[in-house]
Amino acid sequence: MNIGVGEALLISLCGFVTVFLLLLFLIVVIKIISTVVMAIEGKGKTAPAPAAEAPAPAPVKEEEKPSKPWDGKLQLIDVDEETAACIMAIISDETDIPLDELQFRRIQAL
Repeated sequence: MNIGVGEALLISLCGFVTVFLLLLFLIVVIKIISTVVMAIEGKGKTAPAPAAEAPAPAPVKEEEKPSKPWDGKLQLIDVDEETAACIMAIISDETDIPLDELQFRRIQAL
């Protein structure tokens, strides 16, 4: 059985339409699932406000100032060691400064 050019084009067009309709259906399903999961997590549609300006650093109170000179040890305040290691690695990578040339004195969770 031989099919003509017109019939072949019609069959391929039906294939393309089917594929694109299924892709659109998948997009809709993913968006619905995403919305449901966000609602369950309690985040809803509250997007974080874009940061216009970085807030000024808080003034250091007298009791927070180190009373003695730096002893060369890293102070971790409300941060576990794994998180501190990740922060130090990211800073080293972003600044292209080797980790052994950086000095971290204190890492504090905000």
